[in-house]
Amino acid sequence: MLRRLGAIACLAAVIAGCGSAGSASPERGVESAPASSSAGLAATATTAPTNTNGGTSAAGSSAGSSPHFVAQLSGLRLPTPTSRGVAFPAGASIVLAGGFTIAGTTGSVVQVPISGGPIATIGSLEHPVHDAAGVVLAGSMLVLGGGAATQDAWIQRVGSVGRSVAQGRLPAPRADLGAVIVGSEAIVVGGGAGGGDDPRVLATSDGAHFRLVASLPVAVRYAAVAAVGGTVFVIGGAASTGDVATIQAVDVAAGTARVVGQLPMTVSHAAALILGGSIVIAGGRRAGRALDAVLAIDPTTLAVRTVARLPQPMSDAAGVVVGGVGYLVGGEAAHPLATIVTITPS
Repeated sequence: MLRRLGAIACLAAVIAGCGSAGSASPERGVESAPASSSAGLAATATTAPTNTNGGTSAAGSSAGSSPHFVAQLSGLRLPTPTSRGVAFPAGASIVLAGGFTIAGTTGSVVQVPISGGPIATIGSLEHPVHDAAGVVLAGSMLVLGGGAATQDAWIQRVGSVGRSVAQGRLPAPRADLGAVIVGSEAIVVGGGAGGGDDPRVLATSDGAHFRLVASLPVAVRYAAVAAVGGTVFVIGGAASTGDVATIQAVDVAAGTARVVGQLPMTVSHAAALILGGSIVIAGGRRAGRALDAVLAIDPTTLAVRTVARLPQPMSDAAGVVVGGVGYLVGGEAAHPLATIVTITPS
């Protein structure tokens, strides 16, 4: 976690509560899954391994395609500089829930019209958290886990107006995690709590009941997570030994997880977006230092390219795609940011 944020003396204690190393023990309340596979550990970012999507590629992508991207500051700004929040697409708006500000963990739910209309605070989380994950499941915006002084297991449903409602709990507290939608299920991956990284990949169709899909070969926090077809890619992250460069693939239907490639550098705290048929990895941190690189990964070949530079080095932004445009909402450099950066295929 970030060691300092401005001059707030209590930040180190708050952030340290969401990120420490180790391994977690299985908990009750999660159904078992088939054993995971670790085959193919030697695949690199420049090789062309077997398609991990079972022959299904991302829409608009093909081997050898080279989309271009433009990253730039938008005219939109948050009312309060915020990092480590969760962003949701909401029609022609972005909804940002929770996160971290100079004042500490926030429970605010803010709606940002993409057209540049008035930005409004539309509600609050029942349990304020940062470093949570978010998905839109069955039409509901869900905030999963996260933490404040300690890690939480709450699953909170964000309403269009007013206070959120806690509708369930993860099988164990978990912060610094990611979540994506595959079919009709939310897939929860990465993160941990209580000094341990949790390797378990979980699935839920209702935000209340979970099944075990697989276990990650490399347990990580702060990974960039994206879904293409039935495959969940877990990219980089912070392991017990430090930042990693691994690209891990979870086949949800088969119940397997394996390392399928490598980034050209270690990175954690980055945002993942699906744009132009590519998995776009934006910003992040390497050995604690914020990055400005924007990488594109071909989900078929796993080739990795640097495709753009952010306006400034930054990490821990909330990533969301609306209308084919990627948005990095807030984030942090030496302090939380109020900026909203767009990444557009060109």
